[in-house]
Amino acid sequence: MPKSQELPERTKALNSPTYQNVPVTCPSCGNRFISPVLTTIDAGLDPEAKALFLSGQINIAACPKCGHAGMLSSPLVYHDPDKELLFTYVPAELGLPENEQQRIIGDLTNRVMSSLPSEQRKGYLLRPRSFLRIEGMVEAVLEADGVTPDMLKAQQDKANLLERLLHATSDEARRMIVRESDEQLDYEFFQILTLNIELAQANAQEEAKNQLLGLRQQLLEWTTAGREVAAREDAIRELGYEVTREGLLEKLVQAFKAGESAKVDTMIAFGRPAIDYVFYQQLTARIEAEEEKDRPSEADKLKELRERVLDVTAQVDTEMQRATEHASKLLQQILASEDLEESARAHLDQIDELALDALALNLRAAQQAGRTDEAQRLQQLGDILMKLIQESQPPEIQFINSLLTSDYPDGTMEILEENREQVNEHMLELMRLVEDDLKQGGRVELAHRLAEISEQAISLIG
Repeated sequence: MPKSQELPERTKALNSPTYQNVPVTCPSCGNRFISPVLTTIDAGLDPEAKALFLSGQINIAACPKCGHAGMLSSPLVYHDPDKELLFTYVPAELGLPENEQQRIIGDLTNRVMSSLPSEQRKGYLLRPRSFLRIEGMVEAVLEADGVTPDMLKAQQDKANLLERLLHATSDEARRMIVRESDEQLDYEFFQILTLNIELAQANAQEEAKNQLLGLRQQLLEWTTAGREVAAREDAIRELGYEVTREGLLEKLVQAFKAGESAKVDTMIAFGRPAIDYVFYQQLTARIEAEEEKDRPSEADKLKELRERVLDVTAQVDTEMQRATEHASKLLQQILASEDLEESARAHLDQIDELALDALALNLRAAQQAGRTDEAQRLQQLGDILMKLIQESQPPEIQFINSLLTSDYPDGTMEILEENREQVNEHMLELMRLVEDDLKQGGRVELAHRLAEISEQAISLIG
């Protein structure tokens, strides 16, 4: 693949967030130290900095002497060129006079303007919106992203509910909270819970992780949504790595007769590639066999199952078509830009497996048709995306990816042995999480390979 283009000046200037070193006095022990403070966020070039800002994870300073950590009060500029937003924040607690506030804001906004090419300097840059509370700026950014105050409140309510459940003094007290809040304990709540588990895992917080896992197991048994989540997870486990028409049909019949609707729908969605003309022939043959045995109720059940399979596959296909069209439009938008790398970086958070599959499909089509220029540009974009994706991944995920792209078993074992210090219980647990994610995303073969590599890692550490 050809090398990616050199970064343009603006990308070089703002690709890494803009920091300033400031003196800090620890409120706990009085120790004075220097800490970097983020002063400018460009959401178009650094979506990761935007994500950290929205999650309240910027400008956190930890005292090197006593370990006390907290958020620093510091001026900040937020810029989103796509949505034409320029926000400024000067903390009221700094007690700065009006002219000093204006000087700081002017300095920071001028940096943003001077980093832009002249054709991108628009009127909104002359009218920055000022905030006295960082929470107000966060809410304005979320509102521009389509997140309404009601949605924010609902999410905060779920976060508060999670805290209540974690601090319940007994299982009975926790059960009572669950009975009162069953409607709030929905699929979105389980997503928040899973995110907290992954964060605890990533930060090696074993006690917190185990507490969250224990809560999740209880909620899977005690709540309506939990039972549905558990049914979906059971369905994926039951199908296994190799999904065949015959195996899928047998398991669907069993689950449908048992009235396990969530499991049936999950099996249909997960096993969609195996549902074809031959599958329907086999199901129809079962219906006819029951009719020949004069068992109309059994035949009717199978007919209901056939209708359910048709309905769910139609929904899956519609969603897949919509997602594929979105991925194709996104690729075309990036390819139409003058600077591939800057555009790819700005849209990196929207690049998923479908987008990469569409890119590979278009590249093959261009190569086969002899459209050399188009193929080269697609190839260049592929190189850029792979580089950006790898750069944005944590070291542990990069390590797992290197294993997945190496020859099994000799190449993978060689990498494991060379990096023995990284192969521990934390890495094994992360491998399990990635394996589950691959399976749920339908990448069964890759999940199976990772499971085999995990067995190698287990044998290595005994």
